[in-house]
Amino acid sequence: MKMKLSEYYSWLKRDWAKTGLIVSIFLFVFLVSFVKNSDFVLFLILLQTPLYMLHETEEYVFPGGFRNFFNVDIFRLDTADKPLDQNFIFFVNVLLVWVILPGFGLLAAQDYQYGLWIPYFSIFAGVAHIALGVKARKLYNPGLIVSLLLNIPVGIWSVMYLINQQIIQNAILNPHLVIGLGGNLALPVMGMMLYRKHIKTHSVPLAPQSSN
Repeated sequence: MKMKLSEYYSWLKRDWAKTGLIVSIFLFVFLVSFVKNSDFVLFLILLQTPLYMLHETEEYVFPGGFRNFFNVDIFRLDTADKPLDQNFIFFVNVLLVWVILPGFGLLAAQDYQYGLWIPYFSIFAGVAHIALGVKARKLYNPGLIVSLLLNIPVGIWSVMYLINQQIIQNAILNPHLVIGLGGNLALPVMGMMLYRKHIKTHSVPLAPQSSN
């Protein structure tokens, strides 16, 4: 029995993070097999996408719970499923990691300049999880392990390689860092907009803050 387009959409909306794990493995094997030896710079740029998909796997599958963490421990609300709901998380993650990152990565095949911001984005995305842990006063939050083991070190390694190849002239004073940082800052800004809208439209009591 054939599935309707709406049923495919419902499936993707429900299981996108699990699908991302499979896609990330496929992309990694493909990049190592067909891109790494032919264009190592492009390989480093494109590599950030499957690594970020693994990051999403930790956030939403194993062990998951990033939405609850953000709503309860960052926004200090009693509602674990609002204001960051399934729709927001699905559209932001799929648009960013499944469309924008690989899209600019493919453009980098024509000109590296299109994708040089992506390693910076990975670094700042990882650092953001450290900052969230500090704010929530928790040693762990979903996404932190992949951030520490993959996103930050691979992102820094990529930037250092690009500097050594003189593709990036300065690690800090360049527009690619600004774009990568700006892309990360846009996410909490959108989150705060949802938070304020939620507070205005719902009478939601604040969750008690931990004394630890």
